[in-house]
Amino acid sequence: MEKEEATINNLFGYRLFQSSIKDYKKINKKITPLIEKFVKEKPGRFATTTDINGKETSTSFDGPDAMDNLHIRPEYNDLFQELNKHIVAYIQALGYDLKKFNINIVKAWSTYTAKDQHIALHRHTASHFSTVYYVRADDMGDLQIEEEQGAKLGLYIPPTDQYFSSWNKFNFASYIIKAETGKFVIFPSTLMHKTLDNTKDKQRISISSDILLTMKEGVSAEHCIPHPKGWRSI
Repeated sequence: MEKEEATINNLFGYRLFQSSIKDYKKINKKITPLIEKFVKEKPGRFATTTDINGKETSTSFDGPDAMDNLHIRPEYNDLFQELNKHIVAYIQALGYDLKKFNINIVKAWSTYTAKDQHIALHRHTASHFSTVYYVRADDMGDLQIEEEQGAKLGLYIPPTDQYFSSWNKFNFASYIIKAETGKFVIFPSTLMHKTLDNTKDKQRISISSDILLTMKEGVSAEHCIPHPKGWRSI
């Protein structure tokens, strides 16, 4: 090297997917009444929770009649046909050999977020990837991704203004994804995430899902989940 050169490489970043959905207005017009009808008819399946500060968070579905299987309900086929295209493209872009893996949507549910409500900070621990599709969301509480960056910085302290003089791509601890009607987001399930408060009078509607990769039947690998045909419930 003739002159001194220095670089800083940002290694091993998370892969976050964002896209709009084709014909989302037509799809939303069909599924919005379905969700609202379910809420009206099944109030007992409607569970409002609070966060660690005692603040009311979003309302989701719970119990034996819960709508946590939207991905296999015929009335949602048009939506998931579009979502599935993006899911496959995302996982292929990550380099997975789909001759060896099955992509399984194991759960899909709807969430209502009323005015001044939010979804508390959490992660999905029983899947590889998680998704959210916004049915009605414009200016109704953005999605915030968070990470404990201290360890990556060689520190065991949270990155705050107390310790850092500026924010950049090497030390930021949160990332805001604007919630927009018709937007679809995919991210690794291990990422901590939450939503900001809904400041509108209308309820925000989103549909989330969890994705699990398993090996195809007849394919095995030591560190991967085998095909369900080889499982046995006890």
